[in-house]
Amino acid sequence: MRAYRYHRIDVFTDRPFGGNPLAVFPTANRLSKEEMQMLAREMNLSETTFVLPPTNKEAVARVRIFTIDRELPLAGHPVVGTAFAMAQNGMLTVQEGRNQFVFELGAGLVPVEIDVKDGAVQSVFMTQQPPKTGAQITDVRVLAAALTLDPSAFDLGSMTARVVDTGIPWLLIPVRDIRALSQVRADFKACSELAKTVGTDLFHAFTLDTGDPDCAVRTRHVWWGTVTPGEDPVTGSAIGCIAAHLVTEGVLLAAPEAIVQIEQGHEVGRPGKVTARIGTSNGKVKRVQVGGSAVHVGNGEVWMPDA
Repeated sequence: MRAYRYHRIDVFTDRPFGGNPLAVFPTANRLSKEEMQMLAREMNLSETTFVLPPTNKEAVARVRIFTIDRELPLAGHPVVGTAFAMAQNGMLTVQEGRNQFVFELGAGLVPVEIDVKDGAVQSVFMTQQPPKTGAQITDVRVLAAALTLDPSAFDLGSMTARVVDTGIPWLLIPVRDIRALSQVRADFKACSELAKTVGTDLFHAFTLDTGDPDCAVRTRHVWWGTVTPGEDPVTGSAIGCIAAHLVTEGVLLAAPEAIVQIEQGHEVGRPGKVTARIGTSNGKVKRVQVGGSAVHVGNGEVWMPDA
């Protein structure tokens, strides 16, 4: 039998049992892709990560990210949480102040910044790719059917519903207020048809109406039975897309940088907060960073049969 230890990390929160939970397997040598998928299914979390030696000399580690049913090329809270776990457990050598590393992901090389104060990790930021835009939805009836909302609940007058990709594509859907966000109930059939239209099954709703005065945006993962075992509490990859999208649309101003606090997770009882840093040049978004704090909540061990 082969023993594999894992860490449980709550990401985008400063207290246990908030934010987005993550399982990190810090030494995943000898695990096949099929075994990683089985372990991710066993963990039954939004994502589980597996740390391997890098194949690129610029990277300190290769990180593979799995949901319960697929491998992802990039995701926000898994990268932030994995970097936090590695720094906290001595797998990365960090010093006081800002520490910079590079992770190797399916999407390519991803820079990571780890801020340390008084010997403790305060925050982790990951850099996503500059945004690429995809399909746009202008028919509010299509969105209303998919999210089971009245057409009046959407805010397409001032913001666009479209696919944005900073490493993984999300359909971003603006709604009017927190009340509309709380009432989102995905319709499987309508969402399936919408996914075919836009080319992604990852949907995220957002509003500029927030509960925290320090936050500019509140978001929610629109879960309809794909990717995760339930609604993702706090979604770093989607939040990077949303912040970049709002700067591109002129809703948020960046001259040359916007620093935005974004909240998510309240509807599922796991509130979290993400900081997005969006850098621009000549009116275009050139840099997307998302990050925040994390908490180490426990460890475990899984035994795998010998191959």
